[in-house]
Amino acid sequence: MTSLTRWIAALAFATASTPAFAQSAAAPAAAKSSSEIPHSDVEKAITRALAELKPGVSISDHLVGLADMGKYNVAVAVVARPAGTFRSSLSHDRITEIYYVLKGSATQVTGAMVNGTPQARVSTTIGPSMTSDAPLQNARTRTLSAGDMSVIPPGVAHMFTSIDAGGIQYLVFRIDADHVLSMEPAAADPRH
Repeated sequence: MTSLTRWIAALAFATASTPAFAQSAAAPAAAKSSSEIPHSDVEKAITRALAELKPGVSISDHLVGLADMGKYNVAVAVVARPAGTFRSSLSHDRITEIYYVLKGSATQVTGAMVNGTPQARVSTTIGPSMTSDAPLQNARTRTLSAGDMSVIPPGVAHMFTSIDAGGIQYLVFRIDADHVLSMEPAAADPRH
């Protein structure tokens, strides 16, 4: 299966299992328009993200596109993270995330969050979320590298425990049933 085919299958699965699709038998709201993100915009966002990874910065995450699909939004973010080991996990209340790794590799752990702390302010980049430094319960560990994808439903805690030398760069497709994400400057991000 090609990377593109896997991406389409993952996106179809994620959107079909989001609350926006499962809520009612009423006709869905129509999308307002189609949306494109030029390769040059993605490249600029990667360059910006890498420049932001100075000592002490553990993540750079910026939306490069946000499309209103009617009953839900689809956001596309470029994320860069430096090499290292990490122990903090994150769980989104209502956002499904689909990772597509562009470069690098890392060990990802998903599972149930223990003793999560809700954000003081909702981030317009990642939506309502909780963080925790406690180990995840029912944890699942996998290595992600260039070309791999990961689908993370709402409520599933996730983290990279180890990011290999050179760091990792990936696209995140965020399915937003509550229309909380915005291209406006983001509120404080709990991951920094």
